[in-house]
Amino acid sequence: MALLTRGVARIITSGQATKLVSTTSMKSLSCGRGLPLNVSRMASSAGGCSGGKAEMCQPSHRWFSTPAAESVRTAPVIEKARLDLGGVVEVEWSSGGVSSFPYVWLRDNCQCPDCHSATTGFRCVMIKDIDPSIAPVMAEVVDGKSIQLEWPDGHRSEFDWQWLQDRSFTREAREQRREAKRRKLHLWGSEQLQKLQPVDFEALMTDEMALYEFFNTIDTTGLALTSNVPCEVGQQQRLAERIAYLRPTHYGLHESSVYSKPNTSNLAFTGQRLHCHTDMPQYSFPAGILLLHCVKEAEEGGENELIDGYRAAYQLKEIDPEAFRTLTTTPVSFAMHGKDYIRYDLEKTRPIISLNAEGEVERICYANQLRSGLMDVPVERVQPFYRAMRAWDDILYHPDNCILTKLNAGEMVVFDNWRLIHGRRGFQGGRHVQTAYMDWDEVRSFLGVVRRERNLKN
Repeated sequence: MALLTRGVARIITSGQATKLVSTTSMKSLSCGRGLPLNVSRMASSAGGCSGGKAEMCQPSHRWFSTPAAESVRTAPVIEKARLDLGGVVEVEWSSGGVSSFPYVWLRDNCQCPDCHSATTGFRCVMIKDIDPSIAPVMAEVVDGKSIQLEWPDGHRSEFDWQWLQDRSFTREAREQRREAKRRKLHLWGSEQLQKLQPVDFEALMTDEMALYEFFNTIDTTGLALTSNVPCEVGQQQRLAERIAYLRPTHYGLHESSVYSKPNTSNLAFTGQRLHCHTDMPQYSFPAGILLLHCVKEAEEGGENELIDGYRAAYQLKEIDPEAFRTLTTTPVSFAMHGKDYIRYDLEKTRPIISLNAEGEVERICYANQLRSGLMDVPVERVQPFYRAMRAWDDILYHPDNCILTKLNAGEMVVFDNWRLIHGRRGFQGGRHVQTAYMDWDEVRSFLGVVRRERNLKN
């Protein structure tokens, strides 16, 4: 094989093609630094490289395969490996097809103990220690199950076939990985009320799979209901601590009690109607999950309005694309100040509907009662914004989109605060609801742990 590295040209041969190294010997050679080959990286004009501080040249094309005389006991997965002039190792699979893996990426992801911690999963090599133009000097197919690369400094890296296939750069593989990670969303309207079957709270406290299914439903559908919750403060914290912990806010470190209070700075602490909204749009990072636990129901009124914000956004996109574009691009300021657990003065500017890189609806941040009168837009964009807001509001309050239900004492509804838009009808009497928050990172971490440990599909 011709080796070209910063002007140094050498020929490396081993019998016919590259010699097959046994699995036993590989253990002693894998990722070692004490190998005889030591390629210097001095500058030279040999091999067509420029003088001075030349960049590393790529090795010539060469296929490396398992010799027939040394066939392995099991059917090989990797047929051949080739060092390509384009800066990639090309792996030909026995089942057909070729995958390309960049040299620098392979060196960065070496799995040996010096480069990668098996216990923590952390990468140990620093970027400053990797030459972006690095190229291996040798590639070997080992038992048809892995490839081993040797680098100019003698370091060796071995990569299992499954590890490589799981990280393939092909368009199909990348699309499959994205699809596997994509949330399986279920959009709904007012008919969801009939499907909202409560889960017994005690099951959530004792059965991990019941807990998993409960929060997985929130991840896919946006909300779930639990019943037989003790009518006393602290139940949301009990539930959260089955997974992680509650999210502190200016309302408090744990739960907050919502009931009618005199001289309050928050409309929620009155008996007045709360129009449909998401919580905490004034925060830079709004809480992902809201837990509402009814300790005592109102004597009159107090019904909750629940709306799938994702479905409403996609309806707006279909019915009025211009209004959808306006609400995904117009900056809106949400502001709130006052005193609860702490004094607070919060303001955040963002679109009402946020999209991800694929243009899909990712998060709704909307609370008309907290919307600031200050607008950072040209004057000609103001009226179109109000027109879009009106179209959005009409969709939210359409009877086909809105669940109207009243929580009974001992019930808790838990929902996606980035998706579900909720409101409350005015009430009279001693209604008492506990409010608490969680973040999606911890909840989705729990879901991932359970899937991994129980070998469940997403």
